[in-house]
Amino acid sequence: MTHEERRGRPRFKLSWPIWLLRNDQELAHGRTDNISRSGAYFLSAVPGAVEPGMTVSVRIGVSGETGADAPEQTITGDAHVVRLEEEEGGRGIALHFSQELAPFTEAEPRS
Repeated sequence: MTHEERRGRPRFKLSWPIWLLRNDQELAHGRTDNISRSGAYFLSAVPGAVEPGMTVSVRIGVSGETGADAPEQTITGDAHVVRLEEEEGGRGIALHFSQELAPFTEAEPRS
């Protein structure tokens, strides 16, 4: 599916573990496909009760190296579920963060 580019921040192709929660209940988890300070996209094999328009809590394990198993730090915040896409292997979830998250500097993205 093709979407018009409306992002205000560049996205980086990073694979970090991500969890969506609501009222301390896990709704979905997966690994980011791309991420920026203002949003992320990831595929979840178990998307739970995630719906477009929901506000959710986000927890992201930021790794020093792409694909590293043990995150160096965890960043948290709130996000708005922008859209869902059915994909092979699960459901794609697009998020817009309520506040910019700064897991990396945009001048020096980790790849």
